[in-house]
Amino acid sequence: MSYRRLDATAPEDSVEMLPIPVMRTAPSADVPRQSSHDHDRSNQGRENRNKRLDAAILENPDCLPKAVWFILPSELGERFTFYGITPILKNFFKYQLGFTSHVDADMLYHVFTGFAYFTPVLGAIISDSYLDKYHTIVYFSFLYFFGLVVLTFTSWPTFMSVATTRLPRFGPLVGLLLICVGTGGIKPCVSAHGGDQFILPLQSLLIQKFYNFFYMAINTGALASSYASPAIAKMSLFPVPQSTLDEWVAAGIKPDIGNGYPAAWALLATAMLVAVVVFMAGKKFYRVVPPAGDFLLFRHASIATSYAWNSVKFRNLRAAHNYVCEAYGETIVEEMVDLVKVMFAVSPAPIFWMAFGQNGSTWQDMGDQMALPFDGDAKTSIFDSETTNNIWNPFWIIVLSPLLANYLYPWIEKHYGPDAFGLMTRMIVGQFLAGCAYVLAAITQRLVNANCIDSDHRTDTCQSSVPITILIALYFVLTLAECLFSISGLNFTYVEVGERTKSSCAAVWLVMSGLGSFLAAFLLRSTITADPWWTRERFFWLVAGLCFISGVVQTAIGWSYVPKKDRVGDDAEITK
Repeated sequence: MSYRRLDATAPEDSVEMLPIPVMRTAPSADVPRQSSHDHDRSNQGRENRNKRLDAAILENPDCLPKAVWFILPSELGERFTFYGITPILKNFFKYQLGFTSHVDADMLYHVFTGFAYFTPVLGAIISDSYLDKYHTIVYFSFLYFFGLVVLTFTSWPTFMSVATTRLPRFGPLVGLLLICVGTGGIKPCVSAHGGDQFILPLQSLLIQKFYNFFYMAINTGALASSYASPAIAKMSLFPVPQSTLDEWVAAGIKPDIGNGYPAAWALLATAMLVAVVVFMAGKKFYRVVPPAGDFLLFRHASIATSYAWNSVKFRNLRAAHNYVCEAYGETIVEEMVDLVKVMFAVSPAPIFWMAFGQNGSTWQDMGDQMALPFDGDAKTSIFDSETTNNIWNPFWIIVLSPLLANYLYPWIEKHYGPDAFGLMTRMIVGQFLAGCAYVLAAITQRLVNANCIDSDHRTDTCQSSVPITILIALYFVLTLAECLFSISGLNFTYVEVGERTKSSCAAVWLVMSGLGSFLAAFLLRSTITADPWWTRERFFWLVAGLCFISGVVQTAIGWSYVPKKDRVGDDAEITK
């Protein structure tokens, strides 16, 4: 009996398992193989090793392949690294690089996360076209590690021979740019590489178990670094010049809350290096799917251009479709059409990600104003704004996602049918829930500003008596919205496209998140920075309104979108 393998990326953070496509056993005629002798010999070597690994797995098919025990810890280490950067990045910009304005620091934070979610396009293209997933992960991981090394040394005052808070900005920003490129190259490849290790349909249940473990590894790394990284950053390792303290007072920001950032970066660099070493140690156990040997982006662009030109030329979509299918091959054309449809269907996603990304910027700014429980201070409390932001979101994800996937969704499907609360419906509800979270955020910000306890009483900067623990409830609502929108969106972009465009579609979904981060930076620059009328409370109301509008747009798209499994046929779709 023969089995087929997974040859597509699966949602990185999804715990609800999906219908799993199978890989072709031979190259499609639609995709020409590279004729290079070295390329063919390399592919032959991969195939021989894959056959040996298949035989070993078939001897004990009820056990997880050995390869996954190298993939899971390496993913945990990489996520530990990335989610160790984000909780301290805004204050690093503010206190160490001199971007003392809340808005400037927030904007740079969103630019960083935006680039980190744009660069997966590069990783997907390189992996699918020329390098395989394994080598793409390794090369970009070392670039990631090098970026952390640059960030560590250029933010170490004694190494740079400057006082802390007087660091040149160029070096740390270059390090962060390298990190963006490195993490982006990894994102679209790791989960797909994990799926490649299983034989289907024999191991369908095991691959679901793997992705559950994979998801838990992501959030375990995030939870651990969310505490460890801010705790190190709060350490006072270097003396702060009095002139800097005076500048902070004049700018209305809190006094020194620690400058252990170089030590935190060093810890994260070490974690990333360990993750790469662990991943490489499993090489002999990996099944590696060969790349296409063709630059798929140019090929898809050529098909799209031909499709558009012939639609105008023939003035008939069916005739244009048939012509392009004859020229390029029906399968690849149909997959490109599906990809375009999905891109349109998820087009409101940047609004959601713009809103969600505020939990690391404006929500953290609001938390800075709020009272810490148990008479804690910013250096010692585990409820400070940095830790609150980065612990409660992954905590609620770990709690809510299994409950939704294992109990709520099956219960709805059993009592009301499989389409009663489908992926598109969940995305719509998630958009509206995000709007509700921002209504609550606006109300909370009003309470914070109305209960100032210091003599300053400046809006959005005064110290308030409102406890920061209120934010735990807000994170619950926002995380529930994330579980409904994000995980369902990942699933949607997985099942609605063809085999050869799944990596590209995963990259598109990540780009939507990047667009949301850039949109957040633009809104902050256009509102709070540009006009003092824009208080943080009014900004939150604006975001809530945008989320509700986006939910309406998503609803309209959901009414008109026909899922792939329900389409009558290619000709019917072309004439619609």
